[in-house]
Amino acid sequence: MSVDYNELKKGGFLKQRQKDLFIVRFRSLAGNLTSEQLRHLADLADRYGQGYVHVTTRQGAEIPWVNINDYNEMKKEIMERGLNTGTCGPRIRTVVACPGMEVCQFGLMNCRETAIKLDRAFFCREVPIKTKIGVSGCPNSCAKPQENDIGFVGAIEPELDENKCISCGLCERVCPNRAIQMAEGKPVIDKSRCLLEGNCIFSCPTDAWQEKRRGYLLYAGGKIGRKPRLGQVIDKFIKEEEVEAAVERVLRAFTTLRRDRERIGDTVTRVGIAAFKAEYERVKADEKELKPEDAGDSPKRHTHDGGSEKEAV
Repeated sequence: MSVDYNELKKGGFLKQRQKDLFIVRFRSLAGNLTSEQLRHLADLADRYGQGYVHVTTRQGAEIPWVNINDYNEMKKEIMERGLNTGTCGPRIRTVVACPGMEVCQFGLMNCRETAIKLDRAFFCREVPIKTKIGVSGCPNSCAKPQENDIGFVGAIEPELDENKCISCGLCERVCPNRAIQMAEGKPVIDKSRCLLEGNCIFSCPTDAWQEKRRGYLLYAGGKIGRKPRLGQVIDKFIKEEEVEAAVERVLRAFTTLRRDRERIGDTVTRVGIAAFKAEYERVKADEKELKPEDAGDSPKRHTHDGGSEKEAV
């Protein structure tokens, strides 16, 4: 059969090193798969592969040893079973996320909701080069958002009500980076050392430490590969309803500044984080001047027919 490898990669069918054999990539939404989806994967692996599923580093699953001659039949079954296929090539990849505040005691943001929202808006969008997004609910960064091209980290900023403070010193003891020190019987915070994890707020017996603001820190420029680098913060306390706009701004800034074959991190390394952040802020300022009919200038998400976007519970 005639094979269009680029189209196969879009739909999650990746060439294996052995002739005529492919790896079929599936994705989870926010790292979750339903028990029904797991049973479907096991059945497909038995029928089309060699009876096992490989768990990927980006919270997905792959079935190797699939013969190209079974492509059409397997693709049909994937659609009928409501499984979500992955993608490859110069596209936005699966959004990874930690459990977030839904179940984790340290979570500050609802990562599942955020990741699903971003997946719906950006997954498989055609971009100049592969682009990865990660979301973590707190500064523990379990989903490694700083290693992604675009990363979100939940954060909370504390504010002290001195009238409620009883000078117990508990906040000083629980602060993981020693940002709080007792001085003349009162806690003093060094904001440059604060990790924005909220220990002082959640442990204060009198609610003297209160939430000033909460949201996501936005990182740009992370990647692994041959020349790994960590992303850096370019915006702070982004609200849940603003995450899609924030990703669009990063992509627009990158498109303006990039050179051929650069990842976002390569561009940041070349121009400097200050210049990249300035371009991001310029895009942000321009949004206020855009007319409604101009708001659709960004490239649209590419949709393929490899799955039905079935969410995990």
